[in-house]
Amino acid sequence: MKPPDFEYSWQLDDGTALTIRTMRPDDASIEQDFVRSLSPRSKTLRFFSPIKELSATALEKFTHTDFPNEMALVATVDQDGIEHEIGVARYAPSIGSGQVEFAVVVADDWQGKGIATELLRHLFSIASEVGIDSIEGFILRDNIPMLRLAREFGFRIQPDKEDPGIAYALKDIQKLAGEG
Repeated sequence: MKPPDFEYSWQLDDGTALTIRTMRPDDASIEQDFVRSLSPRSKTLRFFSPIKELSATALEKFTHTDFPNEMALVATVDQDGIEHEIGVARYAPSIGSGQVEFAVVVADDWQGKGIATELLRHLFSIASEVGIDSIEGFILRDNIPMLRLAREFGFRIQPDKEDPGIAYALKDIQKLAGEG
């Protein structure tokens, strides 16, 4: 099923206007440009490896979501009449758990401005509206800002059973929708 046409205008504290909207199939080029522009550290924190770019298969999957099982929101900014992706948050079915897993990443120059919080707030609200009960995430233990953000949203954080370098985050999504 096609995801809803969600679009929301938002302004940073410095006055910069952003758009938070549904990821669309025609976003492949801005999604690939976005991933290529991330620092090796940001790529590692998001993908658990310093990839150079998304494979054709991953790019197709990321831009063609299977709503309501999957959803992706992008944060964009208009620079000289060109839309640039500066952040993305998504949820997708988690293998073997019957839950959905979330992920979020913001461009290095845009981190620390509340973009990840805003993306996740809307993403979790959509997940709640479609009846998702709980959401989980896997976070590298040295990703302190993401661990802090997950705690702010009320996720329970514990060590991953299989990898001590990863934290496992879990939250009842129905309680999460109004928070954050």
